Amino acid sequence: MKKPSNRRWKRLAALLLTFALLLPATARAADDDLDALAATARDTSFFTPRRHTELNYDEIEYEHIDPAPVLAEIDALRALSADAKNEAEFKTRLLALADEYERMTAMCCLVDFRQYADSKDEWAAAELAKDKAELITVEDAFFSLVRDALSSPCAAALDGLLGDGARQKYLDYGSKTDEEKALRAQETALVSEYRSKVVDEYAVTVDDVKYTTDSVYQAYRDGELSYDEYWKIYVDIYKQENAVLGDIFVKMVAVRNQIARLNGCDTYAEYAYRKDYYRDYTPADAQAFCDAVKKYIVPKYSACKLLNQEPDPSEMPEGITYSGEGMFGTLFPYFAQLSDELLESARYTYVHKAYDVDPAPNKTGTAFSAGIPYYSMPFYFNNASGDWHDLKSTIHELGHNNETYWNGDDGEWDTADLIYDTAEVHSQGLELLMLRFYPELFGSQADAAACSTVFSLLDSIVTGCLYDEWQRRVYETPEPTLKKANQLFRQLCGEYGIVGADDERTEMYSWIDVPHNFDSPMYYISYATSAAGAFAFWEASQSDYFAAVDDYLRFTALGHEVGFADSFLTIGMESPLTERYLIGLSDTIHDDLLPVKPYTDVYADDWFGASVIFVDTYALMNGVGNDLFAPNASATREQSMTILARMDDEREDAAPYTLDEGVAWAMANGISDGEDRAAALTREQFVTMLCRYATEIGLEPEANGDLSGFADADSVSAWAADAMAWAVAAGIVSGIEADGGDLLLAPQDNVTRAQMAVMLERFAGVAL
Repeated sequence: MKKPSNRRWKRLAALLLTFALLLPATARAADDDLDALAATARDTSFFTPRRHTELNYDEIEYEHIDPAPVLAEIDALRALSADAKNEAEFKTRLLALADEYERMTAMCCLVDFRQYADSKDEWAAAELAKDKAELITVEDAFFSLVRDALSSPCAAALDGLLGDGARQKYLDYGSKTDEEKALRAQETALVSEYRSKVVDEYAVTVDDVKYTTDSVYQAYRDGELSYDEYWKIYVDIYKQENAVLGDIFVKMVAVRNQIARLNGCDTYAEYAYRKDYYRDYTPADAQAFCDAVKKYIVPKYSACKLLNQEPDPSEMPEGITYSGEGMFGTLFPYFAQLSDELLESARYTYVHKAYDVDPAPNKTGTAFSAGIPYYSMPFYFNNASGDWHDLKSTIHELGHNNETYWNGDDGEWDTADLIYDTAEVHSQGLELLMLRFYPELFGSQADAAACSTVFSLLDSIVTGCLYDEWQRRVYETPEPTLKKANQLFRQLCGEYGIVGADDERTEMYSWIDVPHNFDSPMYYISYATSAAGAFAFWEASQSDYFAAVDDYLRFTALGHEVGFADSFLTIGMESPLTERYLIGLSDTIHDDLLPVKPYTDVYADDWFGASVIFVDTYALMNGVGNDLFAPNASATREQSMTILARMDDEREDAAPYTLDEGVAWAMANGISDGEDRAAALTREQFVTMLCRYATEIGLEPEANGDLSGFADADSVSAWAADAMAWAVAAGIVSGIEADGGDLLLAPQDNVTRAQMAVMLERFAGVAL
């Protein structure tokens, strides 16, 4: 195939999303005065006001945790609880102790954030190790005190302080042994080691030239390396990093499994689900969800890859800030249109400087939101990329911050634990609802930005399941090794559609790029279940936008006492964990996200969808009018000649071939005699034309294919036999399955436009 000039390689015309049902966005507020903006914001009343510090983040002074006075007070309170007459004093002092426990937790958060900001900060690493060890000791003593107090003469002092979930949490609490505390210290040290090593430079030297992942790519772009040379060096660098970080990971697995066994669990996966994340579903339930995602969502996800787009940074509107602290000002007017409560929480984070969003050399490459206890301050961290993705990340994290601002713990001891799956709905749901404002935020790049955003949410469903299943199986392996982990990851990447069936790799290493695998094991399923649920708000927004916004806010306001599935049921929605829900989501993805524009009769997940995208992208075939591609219609001889002429075309700035020009080209190049040009074309005739064209461009096709596997091989015309054998051997023709299961060549059947598109794409793969 002669490659058309760059000028003729037009940009993909297919856009993933349409927003016809969305309400027109109102104009962006011009008044920068936040008070004035708040006064005009949409009035909602879903949340209960709560206290927050008036300090700015940088005004909170760090103090090293001193456990001695707290432990002494716990001993004193234990003694007081033995006599009912001490109930009032016990309650007063317990509340004061809880405040101090909150403050100590806040101090640990501050030094943790500092290490995230500079993973090479040796003081922060050492201080974090000490703080976490001492906080574990205090937490263990405090939790044990509350547990024992619930069955003491002073039990009534806790009435009204604990919700049902928190009360049960304490009743079930088992005191930590010295062995577990030592293991926790090892875990903290391994996490710090990972954070330090992950920002190191990894490189290999070839012919006295040192290459990093960035420099080797630039060398390839500059033509200094062939693709094969580039790819080999790139993989070698990845292997080197995988060896370093993977060694840390394998050690983490061993330590965490020991912690799990000390707590009566077979593996850390079971422990994390029950003890760290308080999920209302089990690892077995998660596997059932993963299996359903593979069956119903992965095929749609793979099809969406064909349509995914990234905005062109050079075409973004001027005057809009997408990165840095100016992002807040960009988003405030749109948050005001959604809810004055959403604006209030974002405004608090901005005004009190509770964020760290600028890039830094040793900054950990992640984004997160966290609440700082005692101060009731939400905090947003990000290592900025400097482009529009920073704004998208900020929308995501401010969804978390909104929930933390209104519902965040006043102290972990007195509330049920945050349901992380629910928490991710708060962020992902806001991302999808903000699509309404993309035309204003991104101008001509709105469709591409929306396409990228929605695809990233689908990616969250698939990769959330991938990483959870991978982690669960690694932690279940009796003697896990790095090689086994890499091999398992490759296997699952195939099952989840990340790589194709023809990928020859036996190991894959990219799991090391996900900080959660090291910092927060077993977390990633939360992204999958929550993204699946978040799409329910997006779908509802297509018919009644502000009703969907209110449902989202109502969901967010439920707090921490309601489990993930029950949160949806409480507001009248279906649990995203069910197979029925995923079937419905699959249908929604197909209907709303997969049409191959501009056609209304082709979807990306059709067996010929990718091929239609190919022939449309390279202007080889176009529609038949009225936004139709007519995939099942027969192609004519003159159409096929013209299509091959277009494939061969190298003319600069020339109009596409007309039918007359196409026939003339085919006759001049020995592709066809040009007769019966308006007649329908058979499959064997088209294959013969392709074979002749292959000869014309120097491919030297050989008739070395075996036709014996086709039930109708004998029906191929003698003049087409060699061409058909070549096409089968080259993979251009794979046959048609008959009702009885036989595989047919159907040589005399008319070739349909869909079949032609598929054969053209396969031929291009052979030719290039």
